[in-house]
Amino acid sequence: MRPIFALSGLLAGLLCAPALCADDAAALLKAIQSPETSDVDRANAFEKIGDLAGDNAVKPLAGFLGDRRWSHYARFALQKMEGENATQALLQSLDTLQGDLKIGVIGTIGRRRDPIAVAPLAKLLADADEKTADSAAIALGEIAAPGAAAALTEAFHAEKNPARKASLGSALLQAGQRLAKAGHAEEAVAVFDLLRNAELPNSCRIGALQNAILARGARGTDLMVEQLRSSDRRSFEVGLAVSRVLPGKAATQGVVDSLEADSSPGRQVLVILALKDRGDKRALPAVLARLKSESAAVQLAAIGAVGELGDGSSVPTLLSTAKGETADAAIDALVALQGSDVNPALIHAAQAPETAAAAVNALGKRRAKEAVDLFFQLSKSDSAAVRQEATAALGRTVAEDRFPELLALLKTARSDVQKAAIQEAVHAAIIRSTQPDVCADILGAMVPGASGADREFLFEQVRTAGGAKAVAWMRRFATGPDEALQDAATKTLGEWLSADAGPVLLEVARGNGKFANRALGGYIRLFRQFELPEAERVAMAAEALKAASRPNERNAAIEAMTRFPCVGTFELALSQLDVPGSEAAAAGAVLTIARTVLDLDPEKAKAGLRRLIDANISESVTASAKAFLQ
Repeated sequence: MRPIFALSGLLAGLLCAPALCADDAAALLKAIQSPETSDVDRANAFEKIGDLAGDNAVKPLAGFLGDRRWSHYARFALQKMEGENATQALLQSLDTLQGDLKIGVIGTIGRRRDPIAVAPLAKLLADADEKTADSAAIALGEIAAPGAAAALTEAFHAEKNPARKASLGSALLQAGQRLAKAGHAEEAVAVFDLLRNAELPNSCRIGALQNAILARGARGTDLMVEQLRSSDRRSFEVGLAVSRVLPGKAATQGVVDSLEADSSPGRQVLVILALKDRGDKRALPAVLARLKSESAAVQLAAIGAVGELGDGSSVPTLLSTAKGETADAAIDALVALQGSDVNPALIHAAQAPETAAAAVNALGKRRAKEAVDLFFQLSKSDSAAVRQEATAALGRTVAEDRFPELLALLKTARSDVQKAAIQEAVHAAIIRSTQPDVCADILGAMVPGASGADREFLFEQVRTAGGAKAVAWMRRFATGPDEALQDAATKTLGEWLSADAGPVLLEVARGNGKFANRALGGYIRLFRQFELPEAERVAMAAEALKAASRPNERNAAIEAMTRFPCVGTFELALSQLDVPGSEAAAAGAVLTIARTVLDLDPEKAKAGLRRLIDANISESVTASAKAFLQ
C-alpha cells in the first residue's frame, strides 16, 4: 500500500492543466470521472478536491475506493473532507473491500477521528483477519472518544491470544493518551491503570504507568513516590521522569521524602537532579542537607541544585564548599543564583579574607558592575589569589571610562604573573567593549610614553580595538618622525584585522621610507586575505602595482591577484607582461585567470591570450595559451 502522506509532496509537484489549477470543485470532479483525463491531471484533481468539494462529491469519490490504482488518491481526498457523509461512505465501502484496500480505508477512517465510526470499527476487532482487526484497533486508538476506549477495553478483556492482546494494548495506550489530552482524565486513568497491571510487553506497561501518574495530575503523587522507592529500575526511572513535571506542593514533598528515604548515593544524585529541574524552592532545605553527604557525587549534585533553587541566603553555604574537588561546581552555582540579594551577599563575602577569592571570582563571572570599585581595591590585595581574581573580574566588568585605571595597574604589578593577568584583563575588556574609538584613544595616547614590551602590548590592543580612531593613531605613528614608532606601527598594520588599514599602508608604501616595503607587503595581504567587493580588490591590486618599486614586490601583488580571478585582474596581469622582472609572473597569472575569464567574457579572454602569445614569454607559456584558444 502506498503511503498516503508521502503522496502529498509528490502530487503537489506535478504539473497541471490550467483548468485544474483553478479552485473549481465541479471541474475537478469532472476531470476525475472523465476517461479522457490523463493520469497526471487526475492525480492533481484528487489532490485538490478534498479541500474544495462538498457532499455531492462524496459518492463519486467513494466509487474509486475499490480501484487498486486510484484507491489511495480517493482516500486522501475523502480524509480531508468535512462532515459525516465522507465517514459514512468510507464505512460502507468496508462491506465490499478486501485485503490492503480495506485496511487502507480503515486507516483513513481512524485519521478522520469521527465518533460515528466507533461502533462499525468495534465490530472489526473480532475479525478473523488479523491485519483487519489490528487496523481497526489502531483506528479506534486514534479516534479516542470515550466510546472507542470502551470498545477497545471490552475487546482487550475478552482476548486470549497474547499477540492480539498486545496489539489491543498498544491501541488502548494511544487512546488513553488522546483522552487525557482531550480532558477526559478519569477515562484515561482507567485505561492506563488497566494496562499497567496487565500481562503486556514492558514497553506498554511502562508507558501506561508513566501516563497513569501524569493523567492523575497532583493526585498522582502517591503513585509517583511508589515508583521512586521501587527496587525495579524501570519503575524508578518512570518516577524520576514524572517527578520533574508533576505539579503541586505535595509532589515536591513526595520527591523530597524519597530523597531522604533513599540511602543509595547513585539514586540520591538522580533525585537531586530531578528536584533541581522541578525548580521548586521548597526543596532547598533538603538539598542543602545533602551538602554534608560523604559521597562526592551527591555533594556535586546538591551544589548544582542549590544554584538553581537558592538565593542570596545560600551564598555563605556555597562559598564554604568552594574548595577542593567541589570548588568549580560551587562557583558555577554562585554564578547561577537568581535574585537581587545575591550580588550584595557576594560583595559582603568578598571583604572577608577567607571567602574573598571565591566571592570575587563569582562576582566577575556574574558581570557585577556594582562591584568594580571593590575589584580595583582588591587588585592590590596582599593575597596573590585575591589579586588574580579581582584583576580577571575587572576584565569582565570595567567600563571604558575606567580603562586608564585598569591600564595604570600595569605599573603596579608585583610580579610577571600579575602583569600577565592585568594584560589579559585589558584585552578582555577591549574585546567586550562596544566603543572601540574610546578604547583606541585611551590606548593610543599611552603609546609614546611606553617602551619595550609595554609598548608592544599597547600596539596589539589598539589593533584589537580596531575602528577609525585606531587606524588614525596608526597613521600618526607610521608617518611620524619617531622611527621606533614607525617600526612598531607598520608591524602592527601588517597584522591588522580588517581592510580599513589599507589607505595608511599604501601611504607608507608610496613614501619610499625605511618601512615602505613592509607596508606594501601588508597592503597586499589585505586585498589577498579579506573578503572585499570585486571592484575594491581590483583597485587595491592596481595601486599595489603602481607603488611597487622592485620586481619581488610587484610579483607578490601579481600572485595575490590569481586568488580572485576576474576581468579586472586579468587586464592588470596583461599590463605587466612587458615589465622587466615580472614577465614570467604576469604570464602565469594570465594563464591562471584566463580559465575564469573565458566563461565571463570569452572575447576579452581570447584577445588577452593572443596578446600573451605575441609576448613570446616562453615556449611552454605560448603552448598553454594556444591550447586555451583551441
